[in-house]
Amino acid sequence: MQPFQNTALLRPLTIEELRLEDPEWVDDYTITFYIPCWFHVDSVFAGIHVETDQNDDYINLYCIYDTRVQSVRLSMIYVNNSAKNGEQDFELEVEIDATTSELLLNQAVEWLQAEKAY
Repeated sequence: MQPFQNTALLRPLTIEELRLEDPEWVDDYTITFYIPCWFHVDSVFAGIHVETDQNDDYINLYCIYDTRVQSVRLSMIYVNNSAKNGEQDFELEVEIDATTSELLLNQAVEWLQAEKAY
């Protein structure tokens, strides 16, 4: 059972918090980037509870860049190590603000331009 389908940012993410790593082409038009979470995720994402000594849960955060329409979105996988009764890890969509979206899009475009230069 998945406790919720999406989460929202409680505040915009900063350029320092948004480091895109490990790009992978999903198909001809979509690139997924891993974003390491060195920040306190509970203070950024609504409804999650991973920064605690009560469980070993954590999140994996991803930026998905659609090159056709020049758009980005955030998605996370909630690694549910504290699961009971057969609960499993689950994926969540993250509602993002315009500032965070612009920062992500700029980084993804810069990566793609650098990639094409080689």
